[in-house]
Amino acid sequence: MIVTAPVHFELENEAAGNLIIKTTDVSKENARIKVEAKVINSSRSNTTARIEVEIFDPSSNSIKTLSKNVNLKASETRELIFEHQIKNPVLWSVDAPNLYQLEARILNGSKILDTYSSRFGLRWFEVDTERGFILNGEPIKLIGANRHQDFKGLGNALPNSLHRKDYEMMKEMGSNVIRTAHYPQDPEVYKICDELGLLVWTEVPVINDVTDTDAYHDISLKMQREQILQFYNHPSIVMWGIMNEIFIRLVFNNQITEEEKVEKIRTSVELAEKLEKETKRLDPQRLSVMALHENELYNESGIADITDVIGWNLYFGWYSPGLESFGEFLDEQHRRYPNRPLFISEYGPGADVRLQTDTPLPWDYSEAYQLKLHRSYINQVLERDFVFGMTAWNFADFGSSFRQDAAPYINQKGLVNIDRSKKDIYYYYQARLLEEPMVYISGEHYQTRYPEDENEKVKIIIFTNQDKVSLQTREQEFPSEVVDGMAEFVISLPEGKHRLTAIAGDTFHNREIEVKFRKNLLENIGKQPVTINVGAHVNYTDPLTGETWISDHEYKTGGFGFVGGEVYQRDKNKFQGTASDIQGTENDPLFQTMRKGIEAYRFDVPKGDYRVTLLFADPEFNASEENIYNLSDAQKQEISGLRSFDVRINGTLFSRDLNLARDYGRIRAVEKSYRVKAADKGIQVELPENAGRSLLSGIKLEKE
Repeated sequence: MIVTAPVHFELENEAAGNLIIKTTDVSKENARIKVEAKVINSSRSNTTARIEVEIFDPSSNSIKTLSKNVNLKASETRELIFEHQIKNPVLWSVDAPNLYQLEARILNGSKILDTYSSRFGLRWFEVDTERGFILNGEPIKLIGANRHQDFKGLGNALPNSLHRKDYEMMKEMGSNVIRTAHYPQDPEVYKICDELGLLVWTEVPVINDVTDTDAYHDISLKMQREQILQFYNHPSIVMWGIMNEIFIRLVFNNQITEEEKVEKIRTSVELAEKLEKETKRLDPQRLSVMALHENELYNESGIADITDVIGWNLYFGWYSPGLESFGEFLDEQHRRYPNRPLFISEYGPGADVRLQTDTPLPWDYSEAYQLKLHRSYINQVLERDFVFGMTAWNFADFGSSFRQDAAPYINQKGLVNIDRSKKDIYYYYQARLLEEPMVYISGEHYQTRYPEDENEKVKIIIFTNQDKVSLQTREQEFPSEVVDGMAEFVISLPEGKHRLTAIAGDTFHNREIEVKFRKNLLENIGKQPVTINVGAHVNYTDPLTGETWISDHEYKTGGFGFVGGEVYQRDKNKFQGTASDIQGTENDPLFQTMRKGIEAYRFDVPKGDYRVTLLFADPEFNASEENIYNLSDAQKQEISGLRSFDVRINGTLFSRDLNLARDYGRIRAVEKSYRVKAADKGIQVELPENAGRSLLSGIKLEKE
C-alpha cells in the first residue's frame, strides 16, 4: 500500500508510477534529456504546486534544476514535460557504466508533497550487418547468457542479494550482454545491469504459441506496454523482445490440420505486427527483436522480417546434428537475407558435473562435450561480423517440469549449477572474454583419472587468456601455446596424487589430481571396491558417497570388463542410453546407460569371498510384465516388450526369470547383491536370456 498526499505523481498506470526519461540525440558533445511526468490533484479543490526536476551527474553533483508552477483543478491530471541539454556528457558503456540521477519533487510552498527518483544513462547504439553492434560509435561483439532467476531450494522468488550475485557472476565471467528469458524480471535486476554495465535484451512471455483471441492479443500488448513504460529509463536495455519460438508447438503438432496451421500462422504474424507497432510507438530508439527456433516457417511466413533484428535459438550438435552445421546455417541465412542483423539468442548442451570423460559425445551430458560445443560456437560467431552477438542457454541450471535428463526436471545447460557452483565452462568463458590475466586448470569435478596403465597418458586442459602457458608437476614442466583460450596437455603421470601448477605470465593456478591405473584396481580391491558404469564411456561420481563408477571397457585377460552385447540407445540420433527419470534413485545417469545382450562380465581376481552388486533398470515405457512360465518360445516372441533373463555367477544360478518391469516396475532402479566365491578363473557374471535382451547398467565388486 502506497499512501500519498492529495497532489502526487501518477501511480496507477501501466508505468507503475515511472516518470519517463528520454535521452535522445546523444553524442560525445551533447545529450538532450526529455522528462515526462504526470501530476494528479485528487482533492476536491483547486490547488497550486511547483514541480521541480533536479539532475545530478555521475559524481552526484547537481547540474541543473528545472521547475514549473502549475494550477491544478480538482481531480485534474496534468502531463508535464521538462527538457534539458547536457554538454560533453559522461557516457554510459559496458566498461564505464556512468549513471546520472534525476530527482523530481512536488512542492506546496516549502512543503514537499511527493518525490520521485530515477537513475539514467547517456549512450547511443545501432546495429549494422557489416560492423555488428555499435555502442557510442565503437563496434563490440555481444557475448553473454540467458538467465532464469530459478535458484535451488527457492524457486523464482529471490531476494535482491541473489539477483545481484547472479549478475555479478555474469559480469565476472566477462559477459557484456544478458537476455532475461522469457519474461521481465524483478525491477532490481535492471538497476543491477545499469550499475554493472550489462546490455539487456528483455522480453515479454509470448512463447511457443499464439491463441487466436482478442483477449490473448490484448494481454500481450498490455504486457509489452507495461515492460517498456516501467523499465524505460534503464540505459542497459537495448532490445525489447516480443516473442520466443512462436511456431515451435505448431511445428511439432502432428494433429493440426492444414487449415488450422494457416490460421495459426496468420494470427501469430498479426500479433507480431501489433507488438512491433506498439513497441515503436512507445520507444522508437531501441531495437525490437524476436527469437526463432531452427525452422524455415519463420522466413516463409514473413514473421522474421517484422522486428529490427532477430535471434536464432540454435542447437546444432545437440538437437540437430553437426557442430559445423551451425556456421553453415548462419552463412545460408545471411546469403538469403543480407540486410538482416542476426543474433544467436540460445545455444548450448546439457552438462552434469557428475559425468566426466576425455572422449565426449553428444548427449553424454559430460562437461567435456559442453566445452567442445561452446568452443566451436564462439569461434564460429567471432568469424562472422554479421552475427552481432550470442547469449548462451543458460547462465544457470534451472527447474523444468517436463525434462528428464541426467538430473530429471532440471535443465542442465547452465554455465553454472542451480546452486551457482561453477562448471568448468564458466572459466572457459573467462579465458575468452576477460582482459585481466587469468589461468585455470579445468577439472574441479574431475580430480581422479583412470588410465589403463603407465602407457596411457592423462589429458589436462588449461584455460587462459594469455598467449602461452606452462604446466608444472613436481618432476616436469610442459610449455604450450594457447589456442582459443585453452591448452591441452597429454602427459604421462605415475599412479598416485599429483599437484599441478599452471603458470601464464604472472598468474598461476594449482590443482591436485589423483591417478589410478585400471590394471591395479583389482589388486587393491581389498581397500576399495571396483565400480563400473556399464554401457557408458563416461565416469560417474556419486556426490553422496564419493564413489566413482568408471567408464566401461571390454574384458582382457588379467583384468575385467564386458563380454559381448552392445550399448543401449533409445534414440540412436540423440540419446546415450535413455533420457528418463529413473524411479527409486538420485543416481539417474548410472541407470540411464546400460549394455544390452551382454554375455558376461568378468573379473580376474584371486580366490576368495566377494560381493557382487548388479544395477538394472528397464528403460522401456512399454516393457511387458508378463510371466513367461508355461509359455512356448513362439508365444514369448509374440509378446511385445517382454524381457526376462537369469543371473548366473561362476555357473551358479542366483536369480531366475528376472523381469525388471514385472518384479520392480518400469524405469525403476534395481540393485541386487550376491555373495560369491571366486574360482580359479575369478568371477564371471552371466545373464542368459529367456526372452528379449538382457540389460546391465552397473556392477560393483567388493572383497568380503
